[in-house]
Amino acid sequence: MSLLALMLALTAPPADVASQPLRAAVDASPKAVAKFIARRANCNHFLGEEPYDKARAAELNKAIRELRCGRIDRDERRLRVRYAAHSTVLRLLEETSDLLGW
Repeated sequence: MSLLALMLALTAPPADVASQPLRAAVDASPKAVAKFIARRANCNHFLGEEPYDKARAAELNKAIRELRCGRIDRDERRLRVRYAAHSTVLRLLEETSDLLGW
């Protein structure tokens, strides 16, 4: 298992804590949207972590790089253009903008 996959698994909230209606809405959304929401939530998580030593800073930088967090705003704009006529998708993107981990 890659380091990123392990970190994503560890940051996922337990099923009993996760918002089931929100999870269902994300799962029902177009695949590109669902993948973006998970990616953005993980970017939010890792960008908010404290690099308390060099090793942790390296782990965070690797995760942030692999998740392409530097492109997250641009990718969201593209999804908003692509799904401009889909109010459900646009609302879902708004509702999940502050998620930490997925």
